[in-house]
Order: sequence, then structure tokens, then C-alpha cells
Amino acid sequence: MIETIPLSWLRSDTPNPRFKSVRLPLSGLRWIHSAEIPGGLTFEEAYAELAERFGDGILIRGCRAEIAGFLVNRGFGAVRTGAEALVDLDCDVPSAAKEISRRGLRWGSVEEIPCTEEFTGRVSRFWSISSHGSKPRLRYLFHSAFDPRTRCFVFRTPDDRWLGAVTVSMTSASGAHTEMMLRAEDAPTGVMDALFVEIMDALRGEGMKELSLGEVPFVDCGYDENTASPYGQYIKEKLLFGMGSLLKYAYNFGSLYRFKNKFRPRWEPVYICAPKISWTALADIFVESGFYAVSGAALISSVRSRAHSLLRHCF
Repeated sequence: MIETIPLSWLRSDTPNPRFKSVRLPLSGLRWIHSAEIPGGLTFEEAYAELAERFGDGILIRGCRAEIAGFLVNRGFGAVRTGAEALVDLDCDVPSAAKEISRRGLRWGSVEEIPCTEEFTGRVSRFWSISSHGSKPRLRYLFHSAFDPRTRCFVFRTPDDRWLGAVTVSMTSASGAHTEMMLRAEDAPTGVMDALFVEIMDALRGEGMKELSLGEVPFVDCGYDENTASPYGQYIKEKLLFGMGSLLKYAYNFGSLYRFKNKFRPRWEPVYICAPKISWTALADIFVESGFYAVSGAALISSVRSRAHSLLRHCF
């Protein structure tokens, strides 16, 4: 039995699975980008209902190896897209992360906020003024709202100013997953570290065993050529990860990896799964997820910045 679920899905008290999807225009596949799964339902049971509703022409991203293996045995293909950081909550937080966290706590404290209309609105407004608030937003890759299906922890200063916020969802009886990570533009060093250390302590106190810090796309985490593509997709993965290197100007995957790696997680591969992983399907995901918009905006900003710099030197 597979108790875990894809990264963009979550557990809720719904009596039956609820799936949300979008039709991908080039490949014709239906991307099941999010879902609410009852707490006691296994992935196999959820998939049986998913297949009954949508048939075989579906695409699922954020699949751990055990889910990818299950789907491959049912005729799917699987392409690795990155790695997920999994923290064992039975282990102590690394001393280096604790030290940076203590530096952050000089500026305020971390607390969990209730899911009220006031706070859900405040989280939405905080996103707008956060460090990436002015940029195009990624879509369908995580649960992008604070609502009753998630929990929210904020870093608050003594005068009630927010410097950071993190939402988490439940993925199993003993596992949680990081959804939104929001940081104020001028947040001091250690604020986000303090948030995660406090979240881990809170979940550990509740008997939780694992916290996923989420996926870092285009990161191979040391997989060699013999293990990089167990499903025969070596060329696609090689080119996909190479494309990720070209997108560093738009999305700093390396910085995200370094932050998550502070907590000494176990890095596990993450896959996109579909009956046929075509180049058009990968192009669909690139556009529909918002990576295309993020990359385009960053490229335009970079060109403008260089043009202004050249003009200043010329005149």
C-alpha cells in the first residue's frame, strides 16, 4: 500500500477524493494538478477512482519513486524533474541550522495562526508584498492559499509585522508537506530558518515523523548515469536538467537547494508520469505552470537592466 500522495495533492476530511485538472493544449493530456484525498485512502485506491473518472489520458507531477513505479507498472512513462527534501523529525535539527535560527529569533517569534477570514486575507496580502510578490506566479505546483486544508506559521515582530510565512498540508497520518514559503523583502538572515525549526518542533511534538520541504526542480542530487533514469528517459532528463541550468537567471534553484539542504534532508527523486511523456507534454507543463511567464519576465528585466547600464556608461 502507498500512503504518500503526489506533492501538489493534500489530505483533507472530504469523504471522497476530489480532483482538479487542466487540459494541456499541445499534448491533449489532462493534468491532475491537485487533489483532496480522504485521510485513510491509499494512493492505489485514489488512482482507481481517478482512472474511472478520467481514463488513461492523464498526467501527474510530483510523484515519488514508489508512486512512479506503481504508475509505470500500469503503462505510464516517468521522467525525473528534480528532487524532494524529506526531513526525519525523529532526528535533531542540525546545529548550524539552529544557530542561524537563533539569529533570526532576535527579531521576533514564530507562531501558528488560526484559519480565519482576517488571517487568510492577510496571508494573501503578504504574498503580494513578499520578495517574489511582484513577479509572475507559478501555478498548479503547490497549494497556493491558506485555507482549512492547510496550517500556517508566521514570523512576527513585536510590533506585529510579518517577516515570513509558511503553510503546510498533511500528506499522510505521520507526514506533512511544505506548500507556500513567503519571505519579506527585507527579512533579516535567519528568519526563514527560524520558521522551519519551529515548525519541525511543533510537528515533532504532535507525533509527526516526516516533513517534506518540497521539490527543488532541475536538481539531480548526485544521481549518476546508471541511476538517473530507471524508466528509460535518459535523454529527456538530460535535456530537461540542462534547460534548468539555463533558467537560473529567472529562478534561483541553487539557492533554494542550499536553503533546504541546511536541514540535512534525505533527497529523493521526483517524477512526472503520463501514458506517454512527449516533448509536447513537457512544453505544456512549462507553459501552464507559469515557468514560461517567470522566465520571460526575468529575461525582460535583465535586458532592461543591461540597457540602462550601457546607457549610463555611454552618457
